[in-house]
Amino acid sequence: MTKRSEEPLSSSGWLLALKTMRSKDYWTRANTVEFLAFFVKAVIIIPGLLFGVQIWWLYIFAIATSFMIIWSSTVKTLPTLIWFNILWVFLGVAAIVKNFL
Repeated sequence: MTKRSEEPLSSSGWLLALKTMRSKDYWTRANTVEFLAFFVKAVIIIPGLLFGVQIWWLYIFAIATSFMIIWSSTVKTLPTLIWFNILWVFLGVAAIVKNFL
């Protein structure tokens, strides 16, 4: 293996990756959609895991952003994100239905 292929696993590789978010060029439509989708999912997951609180109406935003990230993933050709967000759509619908039953 070359030194270049090992860099993403090092702490400097992580920092370099995070620093790319500072650049205006990074914030393409697809990357902005991904950021928004992951932010919404974090807002759902963190209160649920840490405090046992489920905010059911946030799943509406999760469904919307999951559809958006499915589009983003097709632009960037990321099939794992496509499947992950298809599952989030089902999870969001289930959480909303559960709230009303």
